Amino acid sequence: MGSMGEHGLNDFHLDLQYSIENRDDENLNAFYKKAFPLAEKIDFVSDLELQKKGVDKIIYFKDGKCLSIDEKKRRKDYGDILLELKSNYGKSTPGWLYYSQCDYIVYAVIPSGIIYLLPVLLLQMAWVKNRKNWLENYPKKYADNGHYYTENIPIPADVLLNAISKEMKQRATI
Repeated sequence: MGSMGEHGLNDFHLDLQYSIENRDDENLNAFYKKAFPLAEKIDFVSDLELQKKGVDKIIYFKDGKCLSIDEKKRRKDYGDILLELKSNYGKSTPGWLYYSQCDYIVYAVIPSGIIYLLPVLLLQMAWVKNRKNWLENYPKKYADNGHYYTENIPIPADVLLNAISKEMKQRATI
């Protein structure tokens, strides 16, 4: 299975508390205002059930539309974007890459000040198209969360962003 817990023990509740405490919230909200200039309101979601579904923020627009955001905060810059394949390896519970119902994953690399805006559907399409190649070329990482392990794959940021970009432009016979 490879090495587990290479980056130390993770604790879901501590990570959730880190998220709920609104650390880096001002910077992320400023990013949302730039990324979505027509946004009227940004709500921080503190409801635990919504948090478990990956909903961290909801962005509202004047016309009644809204976007849901799943925030991923990385405390160290490894030059990659870590995709969660299984949230509980032992139970084969799908990770957020598969189950996210949000519109966007916002992946913030805190020490570098880099924020990636990843459209979930395009991210999932890129994963389906490139999964075999990525699984062969990028070793999985397993994070020890105390009572369970998560299974992740670190994809170099430029590789993932290029794959998402390719999904945005398709050739078709019309």
